[in-house]
Amino acid sequence: MTHPNAPQLEGYRTRGAVLLAAEAVCVIIIYWQGLPIYRTLISNQEAHEPQQQAFVWVVVASILIQAAYWSRYRRPGPTMTARKPVAGHLLLFASRLLFLFAGAVFSYLFIAKRLENQLPLIRYVGILFALFSVFCFTREVELMGKRLMGNPLSESNPAAK
Repeated sequence: MTHPNAPQLEGYRTRGAVLLAAEAVCVIIIYWQGLPIYRTLISNQEAHEPQQQAFVWVVVASILIQAAYWSRYRRPGPTMTARKPVAGHLLLFASRLLFLFAGAVFSYLFIAKRLENQLPLIRYVGILFALFSVFCFTREVELMGKRLMGNPLSESNPAAK
């Protein structure tokens, strides 16, 4: 016998999966556009020329990530009941790796201040917006990993002590 809310639950799952896939594609776009620029800056800062097209791609992808993230955040789907600790750990690992690039960019621009006074304020705002968008996506990946693991840091778990 099926649950009376089965069609509604399936709709939530499908909607959530589509929004999450859209976020993932947008994060890929941010990395696709941003990674070559970052590599150029690290190897030869003087050779870097600001690219308007890359900036537009990154900002549009960030806007789409935010729209999908907050839509999923306001209306979360059903919780995962299956426990798959290995898959959960892999997702947690992936979420950390995803944010490494964002941390490197932040460090380069705001801590080391390698481009101080070389970028207009709007570029800094756009970059911060993109970094926040990547952070939001990594939070979703992390949450999925934790859900797949169950509640690994509960009182009954010896690893929590």
